[in-house]
Amino acid sequence: MEAAPVTKIEPFQTGFIVTPMTADLLPSVVALEESCGLNSRGLDGYRKMLSNPTSVLLVAMPIGPIGPIGPMGIFSGIVVIDELQIDNLAVSERWRMKGIGRTLLNFALTAAAGLGARAVTLEVRSANSSARSFYEKEGFTPVGLRKRYYADPPDDALLLSREI
Repeated sequence: MEAAPVTKIEPFQTGFIVTPMTADLLPSVVALEESCGLNSRGLDGYRKMLSNPTSVLLVAMPIGPIGPIGPMGIFSGIVVIDELQIDNLAVSERWRMKGIGRTLLNFALTAAAGLGARAVTLEVRSANSSARSFYEKEGFTPVGLRKRYYADPPDDALLLSREI
C-alpha cells in the first residue's frame, strides 16, 4: 500500500513548510541531528532510506524572504508491517516551542497511516524530560524500559507507544 505524498502546508499560516526530505538536504539533516545530541543514520543511511517506500522522512523549512532556507526540524521513521518506528524527531534549538515538532509528528502519523500503520513506537532517553513531556502530551504512554540502551552519555531508553 502506497501513501499519498506529503504536501506542503501553507507557509502564510505557519512561517514554515513541511516537505519530504531530499538528498540535497541530507548534510543539513545530519548536522541538525548532531546539534540536538541525537544519534543519526548518517548520510549513507539516509540515502538508503530515501529509496525505501516505507520510510517517512520529513523536514520543516522556514520561509525566508527569497524562499525556503535550511531545515529547522526533521522527522525520520519507517513503517514495519503496521507500526511506525520513529528514529528521530528534532527541532533546532532556536525554533523550539513553536509547534514545529507537533506539526512534523502529525504529518508523519498521517503518512504512516497511509502506509498501513496503526501504531507508533519510539525510544527516548529516560533523562530527557522535555522530550518525554512532549510525547506524553501527544498521547504516548510508556510500554517498556531498555536498561543502559544509550552509551554517550549512559542512559536508559524509555519505550513509548500510541495508536494512530
